[in-house]
Amino acid sequence: MLAAACEVDRHRGEELRHAVQRSLLEGRAERPSFLDRLVAASLRAARRERHSMTNYACRLPDGKIGRTAVVLVDGEWELVCQVA
Repeated sequence: MLAAACEVDRHRGEELRHAVQRSLLEGRAERPSFLDRLVAASLRAARRERHSMTNYACRLPDGKIGRTAVVLVDGEWELVCQVA
């Protein structure tokens, strides 16, 4: 019985050593570059600002079609035409 317990402990140590060895061989997980994270943050901010977009189409000054958005300008809510 004592021999079986020692054998189990030995195998447990081997599993741990193998797990550590695998993690060392795999290396560090790569993180997105600073530029990629900055682009993602700006896209999130732009999407947050567009949450007030409506389904109504409007014409931009250059003649393209945009969407009407409700935005806060100088403390008042206004309808503006923005690029969709």
